[in-house]
Amino acid sequence: MAEHRIHNFNAGPAALPLQVLEEIQANFLNFDHSGMSITEISHRSSYFDKVINDAVERAKRLLKLDERYHVLFLQGGASLQFAMVPMNFLGDNDSADYVNTGTWAGKAIKEAQILKKNHKVAASSEDKDFSYIPKDIQFSANAKYVHLTSNNTIKGTQYYKFPDTKGIPIVCDMSSDIFQDPWR
Repeated sequence: MAEHRIHNFNAGPAALPLQVLEEIQANFLNFDHSGMSITEISHRSSYFDKVINDAVERAKRLLKLDERYHVLFLQGGASLQFAMVPMNFLGDNDSADYVNTGTWAGKAIKEAQILKKNHKVAASSEDKDFSYIPKDIQFSANAKYVHLTSNNTIKGTQYYKFPDTKGIPIVCDMSSDIFQDPWR
Protein backbone atom coordinates (compact mmCIF):
# COMPACT_ATOMS: atom_id res chain seq x y z
CA MET A 1 0.00 0.00 0.00
CA ALA A 2 2.85 2.45 0.81
CA GLU A 3 4.05 2.53 -2.80
CA HIS A 4 0.64 3.80 -3.97
CA ARG A 5 0.40 6.68 -1.51
CA ILE A 6 0.04 10.22 -2.86
CA HIS A 7 1.81 13.13 -1.16
CA ASN A 8 0.13 16.52 -0.96
CA PHE A 9 2.66 19.36 -0.85
CA ASN A 10 0.06 22.16 -0.86
CA ALA A 11 -0.37 24.58 2.02
CA GLY A 12 -2.44 23.13 4.85
CA PRO A 13 -2.69 19.33 4.89
CA ALA A 14 0.48 17.31 4.68
CA ALA A 15 1.51 13.70 4.15
CA LEU A 16 1.94 11.53 7.24
CA PRO A 17 4.07 8.39 7.48
CA LEU A 18 2.09 5.19 7.00
CA GLN A 19 3.13 3.98 10.48
CA VAL A 20 1.52 7.09 12.03
CA LEU A 21 -1.68 6.56 10.03
CA GLU A 22 -1.85 2.94 11.16
CA GLU A 23 -1.50 4.01 14.80
CA ILE A 24 -4.24 6.59 14.29
CA GLN A 25 -6.43 3.92 12.68
CA ALA A 26 -6.00 1.56 15.61
CA ASN A 27 -6.72 4.30 18.16
CA PHE A 28 -9.69 5.47 16.17
CA LEU A 29 -11.31 2.09 16.71
CA ASN A 30 -10.11 1.46 20.26
CA PHE A 31 -8.42 4.42 21.92
CA ASP A 32 -5.90 3.46 24.61
CA HIS A 33 -7.67 0.11 25.18
CA SER A 34 -10.81 1.95 26.31
CA GLY A 35 -13.14 -0.05 24.06
CA MET A 36 -14.20 3.24 22.45
CA SER A 37 -13.06 5.35 19.55
CA ILE A 38 -11.19 8.57 20.31
CA THR A 39 -14.28 10.31 18.87
CA GLU A 40 -16.55 8.53 21.37
CA ILE A 41 -14.76 9.28 24.63
CA SER A 42 -16.11 11.99 26.89
CA HIS A 43 -14.27 15.29 27.13
CA ARG A 44 -14.63 14.84 30.90
CA SER A 45 -12.91 11.45 30.99
CA SER A 46 -9.43 10.55 32.14
CA TYR A 47 -8.76 9.39 28.56
CA PHE A 48 -9.41 12.89 27.24
CA ASP A 49 -7.41 14.45 30.09
CA LYS A 50 -4.46 12.33 28.99
CA VAL A 51 -4.82 13.52 25.36
CA ILE A 52 -5.16 17.22 26.15
CA ASN A 53 -2.43 17.25 28.81
CA ASP A 54 -0.06 15.49 26.41
CA ALA A 55 -0.87 18.04 23.67
CA VAL A 56 -0.25 20.96 26.06
CA GLU A 57 3.04 19.44 27.24
CA ARG A 58 4.23 18.84 23.68
CA ALA A 59 3.29 22.36 22.55
CA LYS A 60 5.14 23.89 25.51
CA ARG A 61 8.19 21.75 24.86
CA LEU A 62 8.30 22.50 21.14
CA LEU A 63 7.75 26.23 21.68
CA LYS A 64 10.08 26.31 24.70
CA LEU A 65 7.37 27.84 26.90
CA ASP A 66 7.78 27.94 30.65
CA GLU A 67 5.11 28.05 33.35
CA ARG A 68 4.36 31.72 32.64
CA TYR A 69 2.48 30.60 29.54
CA HIS A 70 -0.81 28.80 29.04
CA VAL A 71 -1.63 26.79 25.93
CA LEU A 72 -5.21 27.23 24.77
CA PHE A 73 -6.93 25.14 22.13
CA LEU A 74 -9.74 27.25 20.70
CA GLN A 75 -12.22 26.63 17.94
CA GLY A 76 -12.48 28.78 14.85
CA GLY A 77 -8.86 28.98 13.77
CA ALA A 78 -7.09 32.20 12.88
CA SER A 79 -10.17 33.78 11.31
CA LEU A 80 -12.11 33.70 14.57
CA GLN A 81 -9.04 34.91 16.47
CA PHE A 82 -8.91 37.98 14.21
CA ALA A 83 -12.13 39.09 15.94
CA MET A 84 -11.52 37.62 19.39
CA VAL A 85 -8.20 39.41 19.94
CA PRO A 86 -9.43 43.02 19.57
CA MET A 87 -12.72 42.12 21.22
CA ASN A 88 -10.94 40.88 24.33
CA PHE A 89 -7.82 43.06 24.48
CA LEU A 90 -8.99 46.51 23.37
CA GLY A 91 -11.12 48.67 25.60
CA ASP A 92 -12.84 51.81 24.37
CA ASN A 93 -9.74 53.98 24.78
CA ASP A 94 -7.16 51.37 23.74
CA SER A 95 -5.50 50.89 20.38
CA ALA A 96 -3.41 48.25 18.63
CA ASP A 97 -0.87 48.34 15.82
CA TYR A 98 -1.15 46.02 12.83
CA VAL A 99 1.41 45.16 10.17
CA ASN A 100 -0.29 44.45 6.86
CA THR A 101 1.66 41.78 4.98
CA GLY A 102 -1.17 40.42 2.86
CA THR A 103 -4.41 38.48 2.81
CA TRP A 104 -4.48 37.16 6.38
CA ALA A 105 -3.17 40.35 8.00
CA GLY A 106 -5.77 42.26 5.97
CA LYS A 107 -8.51 40.03 7.38
CA ALA A 108 -7.28 40.74 10.92
CA ILE A 109 -7.33 44.49 10.24
CA LYS A 110 -10.84 44.22 8.80
CA GLU A 111 -12.11 42.55 11.98
CA ALA A 112 -10.74 45.39 14.11
CA GLN A 113 -12.57 47.80 11.76
CA ILE A 114 -15.84 45.85 11.95
CA LEU A 115 -15.64 45.92 15.74
CA LYS A 116 -14.92 49.67 15.60
CA LYS A 117 -11.75 49.15 17.65
CA ASN A 118 -9.02 51.76 17.57
CA HIS A 119 -6.10 50.51 15.54
CA LYS A 120 -3.29 51.72 13.33
CA VAL A 121 -1.65 50.05 10.37
CA ALA A 122 1.91 50.71 11.50
CA ALA A 123 3.41 49.30 8.30
CA SER A 124 2.32 47.66 5.08
CA SER A 125 3.85 46.02 2.04
CA GLU A 126 0.74 46.63 -0.05
CA ASP A 127 2.68 49.11 -2.22
CA LYS A 128 4.54 46.17 -3.83
CA ASP A 129 1.70 43.65 -3.79
CA PHE A 130 2.81 42.24 -0.40
CA SER A 131 6.08 40.95 -1.84
CA TYR A 132 8.18 41.88 1.20
CA ILE A 133 8.08 42.13 4.99
CA PRO A 134 8.25 45.76 6.23
CA LYS A 135 11.31 46.72 8.28
CA ASP A 136 12.14 49.59 10.67
CA ILE A 137 8.56 49.91 11.85
CA GLN A 138 7.61 52.71 14.22
CA PHE A 139 5.09 51.21 16.63
CA SER A 140 2.82 53.32 18.82
CA ALA A 141 4.20 53.52 22.36
CA ASN A 142 0.72 53.06 23.83
CA ALA A 143 -0.40 50.13 21.65
CA LYS A 144 -1.90 47.27 23.67
CA TYR A 145 -0.46 44.79 21.19
CA VAL A 146 1.15 44.50 17.78
CA HIS A 147 -0.59 42.12 15.39
CA LEU A 148 1.58 40.23 12.90
CA THR A 149 0.99 37.40 10.46
CA SER A 150 4.14 35.29 10.46
CA ASN A 151 3.68 33.63 7.09
CA ASN A 152 1.98 35.22 4.10
CA THR A 153 1.04 31.96 2.40
CA ILE A 154 -0.70 33.68 -0.51
CA LYS A 155 2.25 35.87 -1.58
CA GLY A 156 5.11 33.81 -0.19
CA THR A 157 6.70 36.10 2.39
CA GLN A 158 7.53 35.08 5.94
CA TYR A 159 9.04 36.59 9.07
CA TYR A 160 12.33 35.00 10.08
CA LYS A 161 12.81 37.47 12.90
CA PHE A 162 10.05 39.44 14.57
CA PRO A 163 10.41 43.21 14.76
CA ASP A 164 11.46 44.95 17.96
CA THR A 165 8.21 46.21 19.47
CA LYS A 166 9.94 47.84 22.47
CA GLY A 167 8.09 45.57 24.87
CA ILE A 168 4.64 45.76 23.31
CA PRO A 169 3.17 42.23 23.28
CA ILE A 170 3.00 40.55 19.89
CA VAL A 171 -0.18 38.77 18.88
CA CYS A 172 0.71 36.66 15.89
CA ASP A 173 -1.26 34.56 13.44
CA MET A 174 1.13 31.63 13.12
CA SER A 175 -1.45 29.14 11.93
CA SER A 176 0.62 28.03 8.93
CA ASP A 177 4.08 27.89 10.52
CA ILE A 178 3.88 27.82 14.32
CA PHE A 179 6.11 24.76 14.80
CA GLN A 180 8.30 25.33 11.75
CA ASP A 181 11.38 26.83 13.38
CA PRO A 182 12.88 26.46 16.84
CA TRP A 183 12.94 30.24 17.36
CA ARG A 184 9.18 30.40 17.22
